Amino acid sequence: MELLITYILKGLQMYIFFCIVWVYSSIFVIFAADKTSTTMNKWIRRKRNSWGYGVQSPSDFYFVQHVLREKSPYYGYSEIEELKEKHSAHLPLYSEGINKLLFRLANYTQAKSIIEVGAGLSTYAMTLGRPSARCIAITSSEPCKRAMQSLLNEHPQVEIKKGDEMDVFCNLIQELGTIGLLHVAHTNHYREVIDAALPHVTDQSLIVIEDICSSKEKYDWWEELQKSSQTGITYDLGNIGLLFFNSSRHKNNYWINIRK
Repeated sequence: MELLITYILKGLQMYIFFCIVWVYSSIFVIFAADKTSTTMNKWIRRKRNSWGYGVQSPSDFYFVQHVLREKSPYYGYSEIEELKEKHSAHLPLYSEGINKLLFRLANYTQAKSIIEVGAGLSTYAMTLGRPSARCIAITSSEPCKRAMQSLLNEHPQVEIKKGDEMDVFCNLIQELGTIGLLHVAHTNHYREVIDAALPHVTDQSLIVIEDICSSKEKYDWWEELQKSSQTGITYDLGNIGLLFFNSSRHKNNYWINIRK
């Protein structure tokens, strides 16, 4: 009996200790999140948002937990997992985790049109997530176009357009009128693409920008987009940026860790 009481008391001491640590760490997290951004503060803020802290809106919380960080399998995951086997030297390939995220984003937005500028295998992942959408892949590479035609021969709804990326993109958005889901992928014209796209966004639009940390210049540009009055809720996922444009929602910026 004495031994049992001793173990109980030690357990209570450990519990109280961890409660105190949790309280102090929470205070530190909240304090740090309000300070000028530094590498450490960004990391803390990213962890905080990823756990749901600071995500006040129920719809944003749902998006973080059930779209960005969703763990459950989807019907198209098995095909995405086979993408490595279909990889070609002419088709850029993101990680399996990124392709699954793009699948979920396409499924979540239910966009009528999906555009990928700087096409790669992620076009295939987004098509699986929203089979009924009109999907257009833009590339300046003839070998890339041929490789994609071979890969997507069972998906006739996917249009592969080759040419100058900006010329093709500008003509396309004039034809479509509005942006549904836009994936700015393997392209050096990311600034020009976004500048051309912004006049055509709606409350339902989503723009996904890859490799935002590929250079200091690009990340500085990304941070300007986050602050811009032209964007709404934004998500910084580490090396991926998401831009929403719902004008009825209060502007907010989130920093989230995802599984890559």
